[in-house]
Amino acid sequence: MSSSDVICERIHDGHGPRWERGGICVACVVDMMDRSDVSAVRKRAALVAVMRVAAVRELLYCEEERKINFISSLLRTLFNAVDSSLLDQTVQVLLQMTLDIPNQGLMLFILDQIHSRWTDVGGLKASLSSLTFLGKLLDAHPALSQTLTSSRSRVLECVCAALLLSDEEVKVAVCYVLLRIWSSAAAIQMLPDTLRQRMCVLLLHTLSNTHTTALTCQLPGTSVVKQMCQYSEVVCVLMNLQDGTEDPLPYQPLPLILKKLLLSAQDSLQVVSVRCVCAVLIHAPRRFTAAFIQADLPEFLLEVMSSGCSDVLLWSVFSCLLLLSEDPLFFSQCHAVYGMEPLVRCLKETLGKSNTEVQKQGLELLLAILDRQPAAVHLFPTASEFTAVCDVIVEAVATSCLQVSMCAVRAAAVLLRPNHQSSPVQYSDVRRVVEAVMSKCRLQVCVCEPALTDGVCSAPAQQQETLESVCVFLLHCCDTTCIPAVTGMCERVSSPQTLQLFLSALSCQFALCPAHMTSFSKKLAASGFIRLTVDSKAQLCSGNRNTSLNQTCCDFLLKLCMCLISNTDSWTHDDLQDVQLVLQESLPSLCCRVSDWPSLLTDIPQSLRNAQYCLIHLLHLSLQHGDRFLCDSAVFSCMLRFITCVQDQCANALPASVLSSVLYLLSVTHHGSPRLDTVSVSVVSKALSSCPPLFSRALPLPVLSFIFQYPELSERFGAAALTGRLCRGSEAGQEEVRELLELLHTHPAALLNMLVVACEAETAASHSAIGVLRCFLSSVDGVAISRTSDLSDQIRLALMNVLQRHTHTDGLSVLLDVLSVIQSHLSGQMNHTDFKLLYHVSNLVGKMDSSDSELLLSVFNCLYCFLCVCPSHATDRAASLLLGNVRLLELLEEVLSSSPSSSSSSSSLHCSSLLLLSSLMLLQHKHAAQVQKSVSVDLHQILRRLAFSKRHTDALLLVCSVRFVQVCLDVDESALVCVCDAALQRPLQTEDGALHPLGHSGAASLVTALSALMLQKQDLQVSAALNCLTSLMGFLRRRSPESVQHTVVHQPWTRFLLFSLLSCDGSLKPAALQLLTLLVRFSGSVSRWKTEVQSVCEKVERRGVTNLTDHSKHTLRTMLTQCCAASPPEDLRMRMDALLESLNHLPPSDASSRHMLRVGRVSVCLSDLTAGPQYL
Repeated sequence: MSSSDVICERIHDGHGPRWERGGICVACVVDMMDRSDVSAVRKRAALVAVMRVAAVRELLYCEEERKINFISSLLRTLFNAVDSSLLDQTVQVLLQMTLDIPNQGLMLFILDQIHSRWTDVGGLKASLSSLTFLGKLLDAHPALSQTLTSSRSRVLECVCAALLLSDEEVKVAVCYVLLRIWSSAAAIQMLPDTLRQRMCVLLLHTLSNTHTTALTCQLPGTSVVKQMCQYSEVVCVLMNLQDGTEDPLPYQPLPLILKKLLLSAQDSLQVVSVRCVCAVLIHAPRRFTAAFIQADLPEFLLEVMSSGCSDVLLWSVFSCLLLLSEDPLFFSQCHAVYGMEPLVRCLKETLGKSNTEVQKQGLELLLAILDRQPAAVHLFPTASEFTAVCDVIVEAVATSCLQVSMCAVRAAAVLLRPNHQSSPVQYSDVRRVVEAVMSKCRLQVCVCEPALTDGVCSAPAQQQETLESVCVFLLHCCDTTCIPAVTGMCERVSSPQTLQLFLSALSCQFALCPAHMTSFSKKLAASGFIRLTVDSKAQLCSGNRNTSLNQTCCDFLLKLCMCLISNTDSWTHDDLQDVQLVLQESLPSLCCRVSDWPSLLTDIPQSLRNAQYCLIHLLHLSLQHGDRFLCDSAVFSCMLRFITCVQDQCANALPASVLSSVLYLLSVTHHGSPRLDTVSVSVVSKALSSCPPLFSRALPLPVLSFIFQYPELSERFGAAALTGRLCRGSEAGQEEVRELLELLHTHPAALLNMLVVACEAETAASHSAIGVLRCFLSSVDGVAISRTSDLSDQIRLALMNVLQRHTHTDGLSVLLDVLSVIQSHLSGQMNHTDFKLLYHVSNLVGKMDSSDSELLLSVFNCLYCFLCVCPSHATDRAASLLLGNVRLLELLEEVLSSSPSSSSSSSSLHCSSLLLLSSLMLLQHKHAAQVQKSVSVDLHQILRRLAFSKRHTDALLLVCSVRFVQVCLDVDESALVCVCDAALQRPLQTEDGALHPLGHSGAASLVTALSALMLQKQDLQVSAALNCLTSLMGFLRRRSPESVQHTVVHQPWTRFLLFSLLSCDGSLKPAALQLLTLLVRFSGSVSRWKTEVQSVCEKVERRGVTNLTDHSKHTLRTMLTQCCAASPPEDLRMRMDALLESLNHLPPSDASSRHMLRVGRVSVCLSDLTAGPQYL
């Protein structure tokens, strides 16, 4: 028998083709469902066919009565059937019919039928199947939930009452229906309050009386509670239901129920219970958190977290603890302290997995605990605990997930607060965390936590060195990472919050690293941070917006400006206080754009004068460090107008700090503007004269240059300005000396004022001026000063006044040195003033002692320069004046009688004495001047110095000694100099007597010494030695003609010396030409030196006469002339004549050799050391 036979048996009287579709009789199926004599198997088969054949269902729906009867039959089957398969098939057919017939009336009919069956006596026995059907009906028709909570609420009441049954399956079915109801927000809005209250009580009763192992009911019931907690009013109902043990339906409070569920070993049940807690706390954390904390829920959550659980449960636990931590009670019961260790351990394990959501939630919990933990209770009492949390944060920061990394960065920022530091502070861990953050998050955050300042300041003393290194590292991170990141972001979009945090961090650096803030502040200013802060204030803080940002900007600007000012020498202590008061008062209200500053500097009333002062100070500091707010011409004109307006509005002088800034701005922006006219100079002069305290400070170099650029200002304020700059004495460094030297070179008028300061009474400023002038003299070009005739005259007059006052200050020595430089470049231009100066200097010598070596050196040097540049027609007058000064001659004798020490001043004094005495000897011999006293000099001591002490003697002293010996040989017998030597007091042999005062051995040793000097690399030594050798050979020829040949000319050493000079560097040196000329002259013939002469000719022919220096051309012409006069071979004569012809066609060169060379503090006339024609 086929399956269709079961259905097609004639059961209904009207069985026939009319009711048959697909071999199935609809009438029979309808009647079959109510007949008790039909088996459940046949009924199930009939329902399966109905579900399978759509045409059968369509035929059922044709007649309303038959349709209703069939539905009623199915409902009766639903309540009465026992076979589970028949029940399942009945439910499916009912659901399919409701889907096929979308009719609200049909739904209401079904609900009414269900309700009527539930209210019949004994109807509840079959309620499980009806509840299951109702749950599935709600699944198929979600809108039915609204019907149940509104017009058919009695059905819902019956559903809730079923929770009182002992059957666990019924309770599960009820919970499923309730879950569908509470999933519809529209249905809940229509739910009566009494019924809602009843549901809450019944659910709590059900969960309270269910054993923890009964997962079948607990999980759906808890899910319903979780869904109910989506509504704040229901949460209030659930949480306000306290202990109901005395109610007809006893129940426990929700927190205790959820805690009981946490104790179960079922992961899914724990997840739902934790989420219930979260759902409650989300609506009113402050209101209901205490109930859960008092129920010790945090402790159980931490236990669950420690026991190892799934990612879903762990995420839920993190979220729940995060909500609980919003209540201070969470921390007062030390849950954070006890839970930190399991939290860190759990985070460590979680970071090893791939679930970033769990990692992020765990780090959020860590951040919340670190942020909200009371400062009085430390989370990390030991170093190991602090190190452990640092390990977690470093690992989290390094993760590839940006969101997790950012959570870790925020946690790191809070971890650096002082209340979280262990004892002792683990600076290595702190640095490790900062390094991780800086290397990972360069564009998102600045980790320099402002609150760290207090912690650093209170750190234990034994950690000072480590603390300093960490602070420097933080400063480095701020410099290399935070500043570029934030400034780059601010260029794109301005964020008040980010900018405020950034500037706060920068402000903290002034307290963290005060020793490094000088250079850092300069870098900030040079990088435009003053402009950045001012522009940010104008953009974000105008109109009383972002007041906290405005305060942060003001605080940062104040600290930056005061740091820049306090490390500048041009500000006094009073200036610092004045500027600080001005900035504190004016910065908060300064919210205008830089383009508006010019009008503010001239157009605001006098009552807002401090605002103008504030702008001027900001302009000064920014411009001083290379950041130009405005163009130079605008700043320059603004400053002039500002001074003029101030003088027009009131008679009060500008504060020195303000005037100093104004002068600086004028000076550094002056180059692009025209020179000040008379009126403007008068305005500036009036401002300067009204503020004497201005000159008590070290004015910057640009301001000094500005003053010395205008004679009106230089005459009135030049000396005072230099005094303020020089008053620090020995504190002046090399950089300041360099700046002052630049000033003296750039502005000659500054030299006169510097001399005025140097010649004042003994003060720190005068000593500093002397030191600067000495440095100036070592590098000065006297020609530049001499060509400025007015300045030269003023300096000489100033010296005249000092000498007339007989003021023996340290400055007098420097003034004489300056005069020496000037005199050395006035050859042929001396006037009556110069001779007056010579007279006064000579008188000064008469009052001096040999112990005053510094002044004595300057005096001797000055007198020597005077004699060197004195015109030939006046040298007799000058020589007579000095030779008549007995004290001068005594001082020369005292100085030369002593041995020069290793100090440079002693050696320089001997040099100057030898040069002056040499000049006096020549002039006395030339003019046969009368001598009042002779000067005794140990000539052989000088010869021994040249022969045996060259390596231990200053090079200039060797040159001056050679010069003195040369003059002694030229003068032959001098009335001025008396050679004193114990060896010369005994009777002399004939040969030594002829060579007195040298003697034969002295002449030989002198030749050796001069030969050694000629092999040196220094031109002065070579020239002096050649001159002296020329004089020696002339002396020998006069005294003993035969001795000149065997002492010099025929010596093998002489040929070697000539060969060495000719071969040196492969070039043609003037010294070699001069020596060859000398040897040819005293030999009387070229034949002995023919090879050397030919070598010179070849070199000249190969190189060309045009490529020779002027000095070489001159010495070559002299040599060729001398050789041609000594009867050379004809072929050699022709070559030399050709070279002479080439030299004669060259333009004449400047053969002047009166130039003065300054070596240290000693002036040397080059004509005294250069071989001239008279020697050749």
